[in-house]
Amino acid sequence: MRYSTVAFSITACLSLSLTSVAAHALPPSSADNQTSNTQKALLIGVDGMQYEKLQEAIAQNMAPHIGSLKLAKSYIGGIDGTPTEQLTNSGPGWTTILTGSWVDRHQVDANNGALRNQAPSLFEQLKRAAPQRKTTSIVSWGTINDNFAEDIAQGYIDSATKCLDVDQCVADKAGYELEHGESDLVFAHFDEPDLAGHDHGFAPEYQQAIQGVDAQVGQLLSALKRRQATHPTEDWLVIVSPDHGCRLPDGYSHGQQTLSEKTTFIAMNKLANAQLTDPVSAPTNPGHSGLYGFASQADITPTILKHFGVEPDAAQHSMDGLPLIGALGVRQLTTQVLPATSQVVLTWQGDKPRGEPVHIYRDGQHIASVPNHQGEYIDNDVKDINGNVNYTVEINKVPVSRLVTMQH
Repeated sequence: MRYSTVAFSITACLSLSLTSVAAHALPPSSADNQTSNTQKALLIGVDGMQYEKLQEAIAQNMAPHIGSLKLAKSYIGGIDGTPTEQLTNSGPGWTTILTGSWVDRHQVDANNGALRNQAPSLFEQLKRAAPQRKTTSIVSWGTINDNFAEDIAQGYIDSATKCLDVDQCVADKAGYELEHGESDLVFAHFDEPDLAGHDHGFAPEYQQAIQGVDAQVGQLLSALKRRQATHPTEDWLVIVSPDHGCRLPDGYSHGQQTLSEKTTFIAMNKLANAQLTDPVSAPTNPGHSGLYGFASQADITPTILKHFGVEPDAAQHSMDGLPLIGALGVRQLTTQVLPATSQVVLTWQGDKPRGEPVHIYRDGQHIASVPNHQGEYIDNDVKDINGNVNYTVEINKVPVSRLVTMQH
């Protein structure tokens, strides 16, 4: 989370439930109107929980609750050497998780509570599609809610709580909301693994922190089980994920673009598609031992929106991630700007020849449709364009986007 080596012992937590006092006009819904309100989602953040150390804890039966979910490796930090590259720190990491976008869109490039997310958040996109939905954000590290202060002010987050690094506060408040509340989306953030890592590295205290947070995850899952006993028609998606890994060999720090710091995980209670379960064996960027062939933390927000039945409009789409459930979008989408020839080259890994076309949009305008197996499109009509340009490639009604900067 942050580079502090001081542990703070706080016995009380501050709860701030904020609701917009003025009506905020929302545009027409882009949700699937046939989807009922039975879809719900619980997103659990486990700050700084190292993938390999979690695997060790699972093997030792120290993390049975997270271990009971379908767990797969993923990555954070964007693609190094590109505009998506971001520090493997909590501010950028949680903002990516809660927007489906990298730093070139969300602009939260550090652990700084004064920064404000600039990309459409998970909360905003859900509320714009279905204004009646209720959202809750309960965080141990208050900077997360600070970075999303505009979402709170606009009413996209109905209830926001800061627990001041007291994880049990998060477990108790989120557990109560799950069992007795009316939220459709609950984000619960735990902090202890990150704090233990900064203070002790990969010492026994770190594994104890994993064990403790796993027990608190179990508290939430038990609350959810009790709720489902009284609300049997509700369909809950559960995702558990960290914001970054830890730096080897000792685990005290993070922030750089090393394999260990970039490696994360996504654990779900639902069957996932190939984006999570079948990593690309030959990713376009082979760096970090093929890590970029795995899913990324940018895939979490699109997954939750997919579960809620939010149907994305390709012309308005601006997320870098792909949903991990349902139909599969194009994978390994990359962009390359060629200033000398005034071209932008889009490439992706397409399937074998088939009838389904790939649709390509530039700043909301449909510019081409090509066969998926072609795997490439060259935009030759950019000589008069300057500034940021959003490209979207869609197949199976699943869009994925990339932001490029044009300078002539």
